[in-house]
Amino acid sequence: MARNRKIELSTIIGKGSKFEGTLKVTGGIRVDGEIEGNIESDGFITIAESGVARADIKAAECLVSGRVIGNISVDDAIELDDTSNLTGDIIAKVVKIHSGAIFNGSSTMGTKANKKKNKLDVEKQEQTE
Repeated sequence: MARNRKIELSTIIGKGSKFEGTLKVTGGIRVDGEIEGNIESDGFITIAESGVARADIKAAECLVSGRVIGNISVDDAIELDDTSNLTGDIIAKVVKIHSGAIFNGSSTMGTKANKKKNKLDVEKQEQTE
């Protein structure tokens, strides 16, 4: 996964910090603090062990080591570390769950995941029009 590649980190929500709202980021983001709302990135999103996200997440890839309450939709892969706690649904091509991770939700993987993601995006866009 992305741990083996050079990751451009453009935004950090530091430990002890709290953000509320929609956060759209170009590049990578690391959450060590708390975020409530939505997170969107064209890159990699990391929810660190101390991080808490009560948010829906959209990204190219995602690593969860902390706590997430919300749905995660990624273009490529998601990884749940052994310290992660995720309550929500996953849409991804690849899902990697380490022993000890807590995951309460459903997952859609492979090429079906892309079709489902595209369908959800179209439905969401129609609702806003």
